[in-house]
Amino acid sequence: MRINQNILRLLSFMFCFLVLISCKKQDLPAKPEASAFSAVLESNSAVPASGGTVNVLISTNTDGWWVSNLSASWATVNRTYGSGNFKLPVTLKANTSGAKRSINLQVNPTFNLPAITLTINQDN
Repeated sequence: MRINQNILRLLSFMFCFLVLISCKKQDLPAKPEASAFSAVLESNSAVPASGGTVNVLISTNTDGWWVSNLSASWATVNRTYGSGNFKLPVTLKANTSGAKRSINLQVNPTFNLPAITLTINQDN
């Protein structure tokens, strides 16, 4: 019985020792840094009264972005967030109001960079 107790103590000591040496501090990867960010209209921001699509060119390498302030029922986007470079189509329905109208589209980058607001106009 004495041998079994000594073996048990030795195994317990070895287990504790292995646990302690495995808790070594690891080097963490560097924090990500913001890349350059831009969002521009691909072409003229005026859409005819009959409706149409304007593309927003988002350039952000691998960083994320999201769209906000698009609250008009006559303007839609097929995607409200993403990452990396993207061509975002903004579709405007026909303008039957008889008056020119416009909408502001805000594209927000990650990393607390300033948002970019783009204005899209539609003829009457």
